[in-house]
Amino acid sequence: MKTLLKITGGILATIILLMIIAFIAINTDYVQNKALHYATEKLSERLRTEIKAESISINFLKLTLDLHNVSAVLHGKKTDHFISVQSLHLRGYSIELDNLKLVTNNYKPRKNVGKPKRGWFDAGHLDVTANIKMQINYWQEDSINASILKGTALDTVSGFHINDLHMQVATNLKKLYVQDAFIRQGSTEIHIPAVEMQLPSKKKGIHLNYHTTRPLTAQVILQDISRLFTPALAQFTLPLALSVNVSGTDSTMVFDDIQIKTEDEKFQLAATGGIEHLTEKYLLNISFHVDKMTAKQGSAAHIIEQFPVKKYMMKQLGNLGNITYKGDFSVLHKRQVFSGLIGTGVGDISLQSLLINDSTKYVSGTVGTSNLELGKALEMNEIGMIAAKANFEFDISKVRTAEMRQKVGGKLPMGTVSAKIDEAKYKILKVRNTTLDMESDGAVAEGLIVISNRILDGKFSFTFTDTNEMHKMKVKPAVKIKLFSKKKN
Repeated sequence: MKTLLKITGGILATIILLMIIAFIAINTDYVQNKALHYATEKLSERLRTEIKAESISINFLKLTLDLHNVSAVLHGKKTDHFISVQSLHLRGYSIELDNLKLVTNNYKPRKNVGKPKRGWFDAGHLDVTANIKMQINYWQEDSINASILKGTALDTVSGFHINDLHMQVATNLKKLYVQDAFIRQGSTEIHIPAVEMQLPSKKKGIHLNYHTTRPLTAQVILQDISRLFTPALAQFTLPLALSVNVSGTDSTMVFDDIQIKTEDEKFQLAATGGIEHLTEKYLLNISFHVDKMTAKQGSAAHIIEQFPVKKYMMKQLGNLGNITYKGDFSVLHKRQVFSGLIGTGVGDISLQSLLINDSTKYVSGTVGTSNLELGKALEMNEIGMIAAKANFEFDISKVRTAEMRQKVGGKLPMGTVSAKIDEAKYKILKVRNTTLDMESDGAVAEGLIVISNRILDGKFSFTFTDTNEMHKMKVKPAVKIKLFSKKKN
C-alpha cells in the first residue's frame, strides 16, 4: 500500500509539473506564435483566402491578448477587399482595434476624378482607416450583446469621416438589433433609437430586410456630405432638422413620415418616399411625394443661395410671398421629373410637368394658372390677374452657355416660352384668347403677344435684357380696333 501511494503521488506530482510546464510554455511568445502560424495556415486553407498575422501575445493569468499586423484578402466576383489591423487588444471583455483598414479594388479606373458631379465616393476604390473600442456584455453560443463605446473612420479621398460612433448591438445570428446609435460626420449628428435587421441566409433563402422601430432624427449640415455625394452642396451650411422612419431590403429603401425644417421653422417639409433598384445604375428610381412644403417669405431665396448656381429672377421670387408646394418628384437615370401645385401670395401655379434632362442638358415643362397676379410678381402694375397655360424649354448646358456668353454676353438664360392666355387684365382692358411666344439667346429676350377678338386685333412685340429689371421692358404695340362687324346671315 505504501508503495502504491508513493507511485500515485509520483504520478500526480508529474502531472502537476507537466501542467505547470505547459502553462509556462503556452505563455511564451515562441509557443504562442507557433500556434498562431498554424492557426492562420489552417484558416487560410479553409476559407480559401490569404490570412496573415505577425505576432500574438497572450497572458492567461491576466486574461489579455495582443495581436499585431493581421491581414486578410477577400476575393469577390467584381471587387477584392483587403482588410488589415495594426493591433488588436483584448482585456477581459474589452476589445480595441487600432488602425483597422479596409481597401477595395474593382480593378477599374476610378469613376470620380477631377471635379466629379456626383461626388468622390466610389465603393470600388475605398481606403478607410478606422479605430474602434468595444465591450462584450455577454457571449453565448448563439447570441452576442456588445457596446461600441467609441468609433472613428476616415477615407481621405472620398471625404468620408466619422468623427464619433457609438451604439448598442445584439444578435442571435438570425437578427441584428441596434439601439441608441449615434453617428457624427463633421457637424452632422444622426441619432438612431432602434433598428431591427433580418440577416440574410442563402441556404435558407432569407433576404436582408430592416426597419427602424422609432424615428431616426438628425441635425444635418448638407455641406458635410458634399464631397462624398454632391459637390453642389459644398456651400450649404444652413442647419436642417430631420425626422424619418426608414425600412428596406438589399435593393430598396422606404422613407415614411419625413419631417424637415430649418431652425427658425420658416421652411418646413412633410413627405414620404423611397428608392428602388439600389444596385442597378440604369434602373435606379428615387421617388418622393411631398404632402406639404411651406417656405415663408425670404426662406426660399435663403435656401437657393446655398447653391453655387446662376440665380435668375430672385427678386421676383421674393415678390411671391409665402410659398407652398404639394406634389411629386422622381430622380431617374440622368433625369429628374417634378409635378404638383405651387401656392404663392399672388396666386397658384399648377406644375403639370417639369423635366430636367441630364443627357441633353435641357429643362422643359408645362405650367398653368387660373388666378396668378403676374403684375405683382414682375413689379409691372399695369398687368393684373391672368389665367394661362405655358410650355417652356431652357438650356442648362454649362458648355453651351459659356460659348454663348463669349459671343454675345448677357445675363439671361437661353430658351423659349410659348403660352396660351385664356384671360388677362392689362390696365383697363380685359383680353381673352391671347398667345405669347418668347425666345432668349442669353443676351436679349424677344417676344410677341397676339390678341384677336371681336373688338380688336393686336400684336405687341417686347424685349428685355435683365430679369431683375422687367419694368424696363420695351413694348411696341400694333393694334387694329374693330368698330363694326358684319352681321351673319
